[in-house]
Amino acid sequence: MSARQAAALALIAFGLRALFLPYMKLSGALFLLCLCLSQAFAGRAPPADPVVENLLPPELVMQHQSEIELTEDQKSALMAEIQKTQGHLADLLRRLQKEVDALGVLLKKDAVDEQGALAQLDRILNEEREIKRAHLALILGIKNKLSTEQEVKLREIKSKIAAGQLPPPEAVQRVLEGKLKNVQEGVQGWQNEGRDPSKVAEIMQELEPLMKAGRLKDAEAMLDRVLKLLGSPTRIRSDRPTNAVRLGNNPTSERSMVVCPSAK
Repeated sequence: MSARQAAALALIAFGLRALFLPYMKLSGALFLLCLCLSQAFAGRAPPADPVVENLLPPELVMQHQSEIELTEDQKSALMAEIQKTQGHLADLLRRLQKEVDALGVLLKKDAVDEQGALAQLDRILNEEREIKRAHLALILGIKNKLSTEQEVKLREIKSKIAAGQLPPPEAVQRVLEGKLKNVQEGVQGWQNEGRDPSKVAEIMQELEPLMKAGRLKDAEAMLDRVLKLLGSPTRIRSDRPTNAVRLGNNPTSERSMVVCPSAK
């Protein structure tokens, strides 16, 4: 088995998250940013929000880099921004958790120090503010590296996602991770039977370059080829109520069917 095939098998064992992490882990901070905006209108219908409407999350940009025709220079610049922010956010999230834990300790006491608890809450809110600020700075940095035409295309993609015509980034991640899990189980089955997984490893070498190029439909099709070879299921299901969305363009293709949880 070649070194590249061994690396491909290592990727099967490790999973897809290593390829998603540079931008998908930032989704939590974006959620905090959007949550604080929506809470201001709790209990009543919010007006059109010019802030949220103009956000272009990094995971949206990177997953649709082919459609918006990102240049190699843009990709390098965006990944540098994302990786820098990822490290900063990881530190901020650790600090936030530390402050949350400290508040939990205060609240466990029979007699709670009201002023002390409120002061600790202020520390938590300060950390949340820094997280939101760091993520918004990343989004602005990405926005300023895109052309007007690229921004227009991304807004069209956002509109299609909102209308249910395209799957959101988290649904794409869920489907690809589910299929890679099936590949992992299939390879393990082959190894238990004493079968050589070199052919699987050879095909899996295509995964990382496809993911990094944002060619997610092609990555899904490649995983389906591997699953067919392994005799494993290609369809990802959920035991919760579901709505169907598609990664591919063929509405009759089983390969293109993705099943994800219904919105509540």
